[in-house]
Amino acid sequence: MHKEEMLEEIKRAEAEVRAAKEGAERERERILRDARREVLELQEQLRKEAEERADAILQAAEEGAGKEREAILAKGRTDAEALKAASSANVDKAVEAVLKEFQGAYDA
Repeated sequence: MHKEEMLEEIKRAEAEVRAAKEGAERERERILRDARREVLELQEQLRKEAEERADAILQAAEEGAGKEREAILAKGRTDAEALKAASSANVDKAVEAVLKEFQGAYDA
């Protein structure tokens, strides 16, 4: 009977080893699933953060461009007013010159 007990002990040990291997395999699969899920969640979080940062950069650029556009328009308006004033003075001089020409032609 000693042999029978040893065989039973070996079978029991083999069953324990199989059970331990199966448990370890299940644990490995669970860890892999969890790791994959965490990676996907992290990727999604990083994607959202990148989109938010890109939106903030675009908004800042648009605001800067708007301010620059307004500054350019203000300078253009100032330059246009200066040209208008200068051309108005030139019109007065031109009218005066034409009147002198007519006056000279009339007097002659």
